[in-house]
Amino acid sequence: MATRTEADVASALGDAGRLAEGADFAAAATRYRTALATMAADDSRRAAVLHNLATIDAKRGDSDAALAGFRAAFVARPGWAEPLLGQGHLLSGQRRFADAAVVFEAAAGCAPDRLDARFNAARTWIRVRRYSIALPHLRAARQLAPANEAVWIELRGVLQMLRREEEAHEDFLTFEAAAPMSANLAVAGYYTSRRMGDKDRQVRYRDLALAAEYKALHAPLVSVLLAQVQYDDVAPERILALYRAYDRLVHSGPEQPKSLTVPRRSSDARIRVGYLSADFRTHVMGELMLPVLAAHDRARFDVRAYSLAPPENEDAATAQWRGAVNEFVNVSSLSDRAAAERIAADDLDLLVDLMGHSSFSRPAILSWKPARVIATHLGYHGAVGLSEVDFKLTDEHADTEVSTRWKLEAPLPLSVCVLPLRKYAPPTLAGAALDAARASLDLPQDAVVYAAFVGPSKLSLRCIELWRRILDALPRAYLAFSPLRDDDRSAILRRVTGLGIANERLRFVPYHRGDETANHSRYALVDVALDTLPYTGGDTSSAALAAGVPVVTLVGQRHAERMTYSILQHLRLDETIAETDNAYVAIAIRLGEDEAFRARQRTAIARAYADATLTDPVHYVRALEDAYVRALAAKGVPPPR
Repeated sequence: MATRTEADVASALGDAGRLAEGADFAAAATRYRTALATMAADDSRRAAVLHNLATIDAKRGDSDAALAGFRAAFVARPGWAEPLLGQGHLLSGQRRFADAAVVFEAAAGCAPDRLDARFNAARTWIRVRRYSIALPHLRAARQLAPANEAVWIELRGVLQMLRREEEAHEDFLTFEAAAPMSANLAVAGYYTSRRMGDKDRQVRYRDLALAAEYKALHAPLVSVLLAQVQYDDVAPERILALYRAYDRLVHSGPEQPKSLTVPRRSSDARIRVGYLSADFRTHVMGELMLPVLAAHDRARFDVRAYSLAPPENEDAATAQWRGAVNEFVNVSSLSDRAAAERIAADDLDLLVDLMGHSSFSRPAILSWKPARVIATHLGYHGAVGLSEVDFKLTDEHADTEVSTRWKLEAPLPLSVCVLPLRKYAPPTLAGAALDAARASLDLPQDAVVYAAFVGPSKLSLRCIELWRRILDALPRAYLAFSPLRDDDRSAILRRVTGLGIANERLRFVPYHRGDETANHSRYALVDVALDTLPYTGGDTSSAALAAGVPVVTLVGQRHAERMTYSILQHLRLDETIAETDNAYVAIAIRLGEDEAFRARQRTAIARAYADATLTDPVHYVRALEDAYVRALAAKGVPPPR
């Protein structure tokens, strides 16, 4: 027969359980405390009761009591993961992610075979950007749950964040074999297939991704898909439908965006413009736009920069950005809504997005309309596809009357090329040094070298087929790549050879990270640059031309298919522009075979670049400022007084 004390404990615990099930948490907490006060200090149930009480306190909103209770439960039963997990969830709910990560790490140490311990440790380390610490937990979680999609997605994201694309590629193939089809799998499969030399696989995954059923929680996934389809021969009407779907999904989530736009509060007579990007650092976008923003007329414009990159990613170029603007604000740690509120607090007349759907973009910030007018510019050649974005910067060649119908944003044309053209010093590699460099690449003396200094994402099926035809017609021709990373080299080699171009026709030119002079000198090794399609080059084409290398392009319908065309038109270089696949191949072959024609193109390029206004950032920014004034007027925003 139980003692009265034991009976009291049992009664209190029974009452507490029933009260908790009925959601009477205050009464349940009281009965749990009665049980704790009654039971012996060494009672084996004490840790569980402390844990249950802490859980009840958390539900009641008494965080301090809950945290103390979870800690006491762990002291009562050292090595028990449960109270550590409870503590971690509570800290995460308070957005104390660094503290939560430490506690979840301890839980994983106590229970290394528990999926929830591993997964929560990884996710909180990710929240504080400690990706290398998260990685082993995610690897362990993948072993524990090979078909768990959430774990696979997190591991994939971490591997890509760490630039370990080949590992992400292999892990996809492993997961693919065990998992049912889903929207996430379709989009990842589409991305992965574009790093492979399997046409049927790419077409299958592309069609699956385009046909997938997307829900509100999939808005970021559709953003990834919007970035990918620009590189493929997808009908522009289908891309427009995807923009509309993205707009709908962003506005149908649990926290539906609302406009933060307010009438102008500032008495400043200048137009207040902000730029949003993750690339205010050593990056092609930063290099293009830094001299432009630095040249803004500060008597007319108050210029601000809002950085999406974490402070630890800042570098020497970031310091230059800070000096080039009136205010530099880092919003990387804020939620989309909080970032939008911070931007809106600066009373902007115009916000210019420089990301679109490129890597590390956060277009959902724009859905809160944190400025009176929003425009998207550069970043990538597509649009954003949000009803809050008013304009897409363009020019008379980059878009046509027809192509503007395939975007939600209205066109905002510049009087200059939409891409800021840069002036480079001539390549320094010449003479014996050039001969030695070509010899190191095992290039015969009479070799014709076609450059494609691009990443694997730009290598479309049609693009590689046209390049194969060019190489087939010129036995002494070689195709040169210069990937930034070894992972990209592996993907390029796998894709190009898998789609029919022999390995012996390829050459890989070293890329020199951080050495712009050496990288520009790579162009001395090549005779012709082959533009990609349908996603044509921007700064890639500009850099080749600035080095005096002719660029062959195929003009298409969409903005993404017309960027190199626009550059060439502004330089008044039209002899290397093709309007059909066959013409593209023919021009490339002629440039390879006809040295006089090639020399004439080089002369024309040099003549074009003699016009200093084409590469003058001041000339460019005045055109940009004029467009901003027109945009504000078109949207009825009164000029500052």
